[in-house]
Amino acid sequence: MILAEGLTKVLGGREVINLSFRVEPRSVTGFIGPNGAGKTTTIKVISGLLRKTSGKIEVLGEDPWDNPRIYERMAVIFTSIYHPQEVRVVEYLKDLGRIYGKDPRDIIQEFGLEQHLNKRLGQLSSGLAQRVQLASALLKEPELIVADEPTANLDPKARSEFYDLVRRLSKRGVTLFISSHILSELEKVVTHVVFISQGKVTFSGRINEAMNAGEEIYLLVDDPERAITILNGEMEGGYIKVRGDLREIVNKLDGEGIKIISLRRYSLDEAFKKFSGI
Repeated sequence: MILAEGLTKVLGGREVINLSFRVEPRSVTGFIGPNGAGKTTTIKVISGLLRKTSGKIEVLGEDPWDNPRIYERMAVIFTSIYHPQEVRVVEYLKDLGRIYGKDPRDIIQEFGLEQHLNKRLGQLSSGLAQRVQLASALLKEPELIVADEPTANLDPKARSEFYDLVRRLSKRGVTLFISSHILSELEKVVTHVVFISQGKVTFSGRINEAMNAGEEIYLLVDDPERAITILNGEMEGGYIKVRGDLREIVNKLDGEGIKIISLRRYSLDEAFKKFSGI
């Protein structure tokens, strides 16, 4: 669906990305890295907004630069709306509906935009602008959605609604490529991850492969003082971090009458820190 091989982009005389990765069809791929790693530059190249300097980039089997065939099959969501700011929401969505042959009324209702139709794009709050972008993306019925920090500035309810939508789109066979800093939420929906640091890919593969790299187990128990002594662990927030065989750890605590409230292994956040060198 997306293929990058030796893809580079030079800006201001400096090479900001030099990377290779693949996004599988029908996957939900998280694109993860620290600020300044090159995520937005990469997404702009994928979206056809920036021309590559060298290497190979294919989106839906073609180079995205100046390629209207790709634009018809792909939707892109940025933190800001890249459209004339004086246009009203209703005009924007109706124009897109005419282009793609779809009535926007159901989408407008689904995203709760009825009370905002006469607002100009430039007047929208960040959260509302994201809702409008999501609505416009669905009018295309795209095969691929590329999203750069799509939940930035959204409240928890709106973020939850966005990821519910991601799940529905994934079940319909849409491929999604999403960058986000809110990894606890991203972890619940992605099937694959691409980690990027200083313009280079540090890991690319299925999420279970990335999260299998850690040996730590995190336990939330009803008696952490006794559990720490029994397991020879260390506190990390409210959790006890230990290493060892999961079955043996559970049996030890059970034998001492200590109740496990919550248990988790390696998280996407820990994987992000590992592959980013943090």
